Amino acid sequence: MTNIGDENGHDVAGSPKSVWVRPGLWIALVVMMPAAVSVNVCRALSQDSEEAGFHLPPVVRGAGFNFDHLTVPAKRILSGGPPKDGIPSLTNPRVVPVREADFMQDGYRVIGVTVNGESRAYPVNMLNSHECINDKLGGVPIAVIYCPLCDSASVVDRRLGQQVLEFGISGRLLNSNVLLYDRTNNALWTQVGLQAISGPNAGRSLVHLNEWSLMRFVDWCKVRPASTVVSFEGRRGDRYHRNPYAERGYFTNDAIWFPVEPEDLRMPRKTLVIGVKAGDLARAYVVRSIMTTEEGQVRDRIGDGVIELRADAETGEVTVRQAPEDAQVVHTFWFAWYAFHPETEIWGLPGAHPGFPGDCSTAKDSDRTDGLDRQGGQ
Repeated sequence: MTNIGDENGHDVAGSPKSVWVRPGLWIALVVMMPAAVSVNVCRALSQDSEEAGFHLPPVVRGAGFNFDHLTVPAKRILSGGPPKDGIPSLTNPRVVPVREADFMQDGYRVIGVTVNGESRAYPVNMLNSHECINDKLGGVPIAVIYCPLCDSASVVDRRLGQQVLEFGISGRLLNSNVLLYDRTNNALWTQVGLQAISGPNAGRSLVHLNEWSLMRFVDWCKVRPASTVVSFEGRRGDRYHRNPYAERGYFTNDAIWFPVEPEDLRMPRKTLVIGVKAGDLARAYVVRSIMTTEEGQVRDRIGDGVIELRADAETGEVTVRQAPEDAQVVHTFWFAWYAFHPETEIWGLPGAHPGFPGDCSTAKDSDRTDGLDRQGGQ
């Protein structure tokens, strides 16, 4: 069997043979493969022992990361295929006014962020290829993070104490979710897990921003007509009009390509939730359930504060309107949220939380949709 080596082209422990893929080429290679081949490659890369039928060996120490104070078993950190920086994050990207963004199509999804009165759209098309954009908005250094395997979106303040961190993509996964690394300490950070899992800041979290939306570009332009958008131009923009995950049917079934543990199958794996953690309390708000409320929104108390979320069944918009200052918020698939937060409460299942307006325990696989078509470039 052929496996992927580390970023230096060395064999991963236990691999009889390794093939090194030059940084930046991995997604292009998958896209160019015939559908059956590319899916088989991803599945082959994601196999972890006889239990789940996966074949991908765990990451070994010495792969260019700081594994001190590791908070998870090393065997659970898997290679996703690309080497360190094989999926290149962006820093201080070029932006243009939304009215000049001829490269965008109305239905393309964006993560729209507002900080101190300045608003910007970050196309999910681009984040499919980069997964993290380090930027400065409203005077605040932020990171906009998206993992296509979990459809997970989050926005964080990159300041930690006296440091301003810059994030790259490690090429490693935990529970099928991207592991970033900070270029200050080469330490690993999990997006859905909401914290550093190694290095001097292991166990610490960044401040999550609470004024952002996941919506269609056309809808963003209506509510933020004076905003900017990250430009495709000068970055081989043609590739941003394709979505290799949607083209391979990833969003139309409940199969996952990499192992996760633990799992909770009360809902389909790819049910969309907004995961919120405030102090020791974790709660998942089922997006479909928010859409079924009278006004498509929920205002709820969590910890010592209030969370206000909005979800539009017609447009697919999901908006974090208000959250406690210490809350951490991420839009993601249920399987990922539960794997990192098995103690979670669920807003959207009967009896899970008082005040839930309806019963979603019988949600069908088709109910995972948020109203957005992820085919093509979305």
